[in-house]
Amino acid sequence: MERGPGGKTRGGAGRRGARRGGISPGRRTAARILRQVEAGRRLDVAWESSGARESAERGWIRTLVFGVARLRGRLDFILERAGGRRVEELDDEVRLALRMGAFQILAMGGVPSYAAVSEAVEQMRGTKSRAAAGLVNAILRRVAARSWSEKDFPCPDGDPESYLASWGSHPRWLVRRWIGAFGPVGAQRLVEANNREPVVHLRPLGIPVAEAEERLAAAGLRIEAPPIHGTIPLPPRTDPAAALAIAPGLIQDPAASLVADFVAAPPGALVADLCAAPGGKALALAAGGARVLAADRSPLRLRRVAEGGARLDLGLWTVAADARRPPLRRADAVLLDVPCSGTGTLRRHPDGRWRITGPTIAGLAAVQRALLEGAATTVPPGGLLVYATCALEPEENQVRIKDFLRRHPDFAMEAGPAPERFLDAGGCLSILPQESGFDGAFAARLRRRSG
Repeated sequence: MERGPGGKTRGGAGRRGARRGGISPGRRTAARILRQVEAGRRLDVAWESSGARESAERGWIRTLVFGVARLRGRLDFILERAGGRRVEELDDEVRLALRMGAFQILAMGGVPSYAAVSEAVEQMRGTKSRAAAGLVNAILRRVAARSWSEKDFPCPDGDPESYLASWGSHPRWLVRRWIGAFGPVGAQRLVEANNREPVVHLRPLGIPVAEAEERLAAAGLRIEAPPIHGTIPLPPRTDPAAALAIAPGLIQDPAASLVADFVAAPPGALVADLCAAPGGKALALAAGGARVLAADRSPLRLRRVAEGGARLDLGLWTVAADARRPPLRRADAVLLDVPCSGTGTLRRHPDGRWRITGPTIAGLAAVQRALLEGAATTVPPGGLLVYATCALEPEENQVRIKDFLRRHPDFAMEAGPAPERFLDAGGCLSILPQESGFDGAFAARLRRRSG
């Protein structure tokens, strides 16, 4: 199903089969992570707190848990045809074992099908749904008994919505929305972009990009792709922490890097980043010479911003505060990178596609409106307010800006510094994953009139 370069399946090469008398520690950890995701926890948070990063099976576990989240819709389509019933009607533990087993069979190398089936059955025997072990065994054996391909799914030309919901593995309501916004071809390109493993980029801070590349190369990290928008694409399977220990900087997608540069704060300017955590943009602005106040309503998440500043020896202030009630009276520039649906980052956060809903977007739009109202109070005449999201939805982006300008005629939109291909007709930064090859993002520069 999902294959890497050269047609070889990705993940788990050389992986052993099931252990006698139980499942492997790696699978047990993966199941624990996915149970937390099913209960509503974000996958990246569950991953970080699982201890899997220190495991010898780190790569295998990550491939499994992120793969199951990414291809859930595709896996469910196959499982329903092999089992004759809707996956959502099954018990949680049954559904989990089936998805994990199906992903191993269909998309991971190094595990014989019989071993994947055996581990799924053993996994069931340790749960309250142990009586369903036979059902799991039967369904996965049917999955393994035939070769599944894209041709087994709805036709993209005749029924693009069903095709993108099943083979494309995205919720139908979101697919329908994107077909309306981008057309069937554009929506398909976006879905395909979301289903690719994202490249990890390092943005050097304090040293030139060329010097960072030299340091990484000297440490044995061969950089094969050229820098893009001030960031260095790291080789696959590079440990980000190890790369940061070699070259000072931060892990930041080119889209986020472009948003930080879009603020264009001159050295010495006071910039208030009112939704700062986890801090990448605040750190980039501070490295550029701005005086940065990083605020966030979460003291825990704000601690990461402070730790990043200390690691890079950057002087910035941190304060726990809600952007609806800013912790300062005025700033030369205000960055408001608001909480959003994150539909521009679904390749990096594959569980997000299953977590958000249409009402979620409507609720976030209301929050974003309130945050804009609060942030505007700190912008003096001639000052700048930069509104940003990592969402693709008009309600969170263009519609939000039009609504703000209608209620605030003392603000005007202005174009910012960015490659022309990423600027829309109004001068806003507008980055689409299917066109850029990296995350999606939106930003608007709003200047308060002096008169």
